[in-house]
Amino acid sequence: MRKAGEIITALFREEFGPEFMDTARAASGLFSSWAQIIKEVWPQSEQDDPDNPGFEDIPAAAVHSKIKELERGTLVIEADHPGWIQILQTKQRGLLSAVQRRYRELDIRGIAFRLSREPFSSKNEAVKPAQESNK
Repeated sequence: MRKAGEIITALFREEFGPEFMDTARAASGLFSSWAQIIKEVWPQSEQDDPDNPGFEDIPAAAVHSKIKELERGTLVIEADHPGWIQILQTKQRGLLSAVQRRYRELDIRGIAFRLSREPFSSKNEAVKPAQESNK
């Protein structure tokens, strides 16, 4: 007997073509890898934050930002403070290159930043998906 996930996958492949599932998997991976992407771009010395014990391996920028959406080739990043948007903008070219290298099939051509409408509820919210993907 086939599992429900196998049946759904087969239906989507049949309806939308084999590339659809590959693109969907890549998009899912993108949203869960923000902390790793930032870590790849930020020098190690800038990642150390003595005010955040237990977050030594997570760059502060990943704690204060998250991928919100991918729309028409533009990755939309939300940050919890305007200062973090400015900091992220200084690394925009490197972030875009890292994303394009990892997720070629998504055809991401740009990054846009915006202020989050609601504050992040905790430091873990922005990095939770990335931590779960490592398990």
